[in-house]
Amino acid sequence: MSNDTRSNDTFTAKRSRQVCHSVMEAIGNTPAVRLARLFAHKPEVEIIAKLEYMNPSGSIKDRMVRYMLKHARENGKLDAKRVVESSSGNTGAALAMACAVHKFGCEISVPDRTSVEKIKRIGAYGAKVHACPADLPSHHAESYHSKAEILAEETGAFHLDQYRSGLNREAHYFDTAPELWEQLSGRLDYFVCGIGSGGTISGIGKYLKERNPKIRVIGVEPNGSAYSSTIGSSVSNNGFRTIIEGVGKQSPSESFDASVIDDVIQVPDTLSLEYCHRLARDEGILAGGSSGSVTAGVAKLLEQVNRGRIVTIFPDSGAFYLSKYF
Repeated sequence: MSNDTRSNDTFTAKRSRQVCHSVMEAIGNTPAVRLARLFAHKPEVEIIAKLEYMNPSGSIKDRMVRYMLKHARENGKLDAKRVVESSSGNTGAALAMACAVHKFGCEISVPDRTSVEKIKRIGAYGAKVHACPADLPSHHAESYHSKAEILAEETGAFHLDQYRSGLNREAHYFDTAPELWEQLSGRLDYFVCGIGSGGTISGIGKYLKERNPKIRVIGVEPNGSAYSSTIGSSVSNNGFRTIIEGVGKQSPSESFDASVIDDVIQVPDTLSLEYCHRLARDEGILAGGSSGSVTAGVAKLLEQVNRGRIVTIFPDSGAFYLSKYF
């Protein structure tokens, strides 16, 4: 990955405009908020969450989609003006929004346990949604991953391919991470992040480690997910299943970089949902299941940490799961 910051400079310049030319330029510049009530029993530890659900389509995936589409357009990969992708929902919505702006056709394959709100959200932008069996391995012909590959082959569409592309990491290295670093004035001791496709934690983790190797990067995933095994854990992922969308995998995605991760914390779904509800009731933050997971991960980390600054990412909103988690 290049240390060339021109891509980030472009995004920063766009964000500085008072009136955006399109919703794509409104991506980013999300607030960072202290969780001062939920963890009041640890007054010597400052816990900060960056509210990525305040991006235009409602999640952190807006950043990745913008970056990857820009790269594809510059390299002549969008001549067919059709894009397909497999997604647990948020990338699908971000891509559908972008395709509406750019007037591209868009088809998204999702696991069939994706929340109703997320599926309707994708469709509202004009994209076609294909719901596929959720518990199949990614290489299975009927999995939502394979469905996107088949659609790309059959229609000649561009396949975004977030789970295997290094551009997923780059998007967060060049965009999310510098913005976070500036907000924090470079002051943090721990970065805690959910692991789904792996791009967010890998890109931000690399950026932070380059600037301060003492920062500990902690991943969070549901019980039985595969990422713990990448850092030497003996935890089994046999029969992995979770109701939390956007985090955890049966096998690590190729966009994940384990070299920048210090530890991975696993949390049960029940605890993730408990913290979703507590965030809403104690902090007034209506966040999604993966945000509940990282908050549960922070709670576990606090069993070992008595002072310092812990920073995390809340990727999406609880409004997309009202029928499922609340």
